[in-house]
Amino acid sequence: MTLTAVLLLVPAAFLHALWNTLGKRQRPSTAFFLLANTAAVLLLFPVLLWHWDRLPAIPVQVWVLGLLTGISNGGYYVALARAYRAGDLSIAYPLIRSIPTLLIAAWEALLGQGGRFGWVYLGGIVLLTLGCFILPLKRGQGFRRSRYLDPCCRWAGLGAVFIAGYTLIDAAAVGYLRSCGAFSKTEAPVLYMVFQSTSVSLWLSLFGLVERKAEQQTLREVLGRERWTILLMGVGIYAGYGLVLGAMAFVDKVSTVSAFRQLSIPLGALMGVFWLGEEGTRNKLIGTLLIFSGLMMVGFGK
Repeated sequence: MTLTAVLLLVPAAFLHALWNTLGKRQRPSTAFFLLANTAAVLLLFPVLLWHWDRLPAIPVQVWVLGLLTGISNGGYYVALARAYRAGDLSIAYPLIRSIPTLLIAAWEALLGQGGRFGWVYLGGIVLLTLGCFILPLKRGQGFRRSRYLDPCCRWAGLGAVFIAGYTLIDAAAVGYLRSCGAFSKTEAPVLYMVFQSTSVSLWLSLFGLVERKAEQQTLREVLGRERWTILLMGVGIYAGYGLVLGAMAFVDKVSTVSAFRQLSIPLGALMGVFWLGEEGTRNKLIGTLLIFSGLMMVGFGK
């Protein structure tokens, strides 16, 4: 990995941890994430205009997958808001960031691709799984099923399912976009971000209608008090992703980018404890370190 890639990925990890901390701090809700995501849509709109003449070349599969990723991304934001309302950032954030790796590994094994994984990768999966079990435990508490079924862990687990879903969808969509020949390797994912963010805002608007009164009231309150926080979150969400895309041009294996991004997990946990004042327990420390180590091994061992 080059120094340029590192200089891009470190701020990307910081931005991801930061916007999640801001989301947790500002009474997270569907309305809040809708506004933050819509701010990103407006900022990304010039990208769409720049490529306007080449839009007819986009395969129909990309448009279909763009709609599907909106459902999965929107569901992720709803679950994220619920997890953050129910528990600590220093528990929900590491879980929701790490469990998708286990789900995608299980999916690849189901497809018969598990045989190509080495011992470093498999050892990382073991550490990651152990970390996910240790992290939520309270001080002096053993492994109890009830601890993993509390609202924070349940919503974090559901959010992780949505992350795994949109990760697979987005990988396929960007592949179709690159293969059509109308866009470069860099242009394809950046343009897809516009489709993705627009679709997410559309579906979050529909999800918000399910909780009409509560979300409409929250929408008005957030617009009145948190305009700058919304803008900062919108920038952070997609600027961080843009830095990751840029780093991919300076590495030999994309999996190393995925591994290095996990720096956001200890950063998010630290922000939860030292910025939001959450309890810093030994289980949180051990669980977070195991998760981080496991994800690094998975990324570099793939």
